[in-house]
Amino acid sequence: MRYFTIILLIIACQIGTVKANASNIAGPNCHLIHLAMSADNGKSYNHIKKNLIESASVPDVVEFKGKKLVYYVNGDFDKHSIYVAELTNNGKAVKELGPIRLNGQIIKDAVDPDIIVTKDGKLRLFYYVGLFTKPVTNPKPNKFYSAVSSDGFNFSIEGIVATLDNATDPSVTILENGTYLMAIAKNKEFKIQLFHSNDGYKFQKLNIIRGGIPELSINSEGKPILLFQDKGGLILKSSNNDGKTWKTVKQSVLSGMPKGSASPSLLRVSKNEILMLYVSSKKGCVTSPTAYLEDKNSLIPKGHQSQASGEPPLGHGVTPSKKKKN
Repeated sequence: MRYFTIILLIIACQIGTVKANASNIAGPNCHLIHLAMSADNGKSYNHIKKNLIESASVPDVVEFKGKKLVYYVNGDFDKHSIYVAELTNNGKAVKELGPIRLNGQIIKDAVDPDIIVTKDGKLRLFYYVGLFTKPVTNPKPNKFYSAVSSDGFNFSIEGIVATLDNATDPSVTILENGTYLMAIAKNKEFKIQLFHSNDGYKFQKLNIIRGGIPELSINSEGKPILLFQDKGGLILKSSNNDGKTWKTVKQSVLSGMPKGSASPSLLRVSKNEILMLYVSSKKGCVTSPTAYLEDKNSLIPKGHQSQASGEPPLGHGVTPSKKKKN
């Protein structure tokens, strides 16, 4: 994350209480996905199921071919990639379906899934490719990709749709006029960069607002809405001009939410009912900076022959600007 963002790091940066120390950051192995429901068009939510998925992060939920599917980052050390599961028992249970494939491969560094259904009934995935399995060398602008699938498991990569420094967690929605709105989190600055596109492939910067990990959707009136975390809770905003300006609808849409919760995802199931997934972190859980590295010795300090050196992976508690001290 500089990936899908370590949630506690974002919240901590937001309120200025925690320093960027890799040894005390909770990565996706520490994250929990929860499910809530709104019956008033998203203004307030009640929990349906807490701890729906453990060791999982950055969920996105979509209805596809009669099933409610959840795409998420698997936090297990040996399974780090985008996984898909099916919501069952009215959202009170999930059935893991396995990892997705991008051009036939399981890409461990692909994270932050965001899914939309296309006009021709396919799934279109927007995601970020970070550096988690290898040490960071010469960080470059973060790249955001799209891929398309007919079955929800096998995706064909379409290419890069946007690039943005120090950014993660894309969210995309299709506006009433058929154009596209994208929001990407700029975590170090606690800002959201918005983009617009006529075709969904070439996105141009629109504006920036203050906020955490964003979720874009459309309300019952056909207007775009934006949900994101702040220190007061999950804030709901709406726009009457396709994302150019935003007004606050409600400061906190969910009570009883664990401190440090973030990364909401929305699925409208009726005119007034909306499902929401979000993420919190297990208390006391931390992630080693080498947890997801394929070569656990790649961070050994210089000084001995055959020993590698480098920085912890982009995403799990260390920012590109922080140099590892030997």
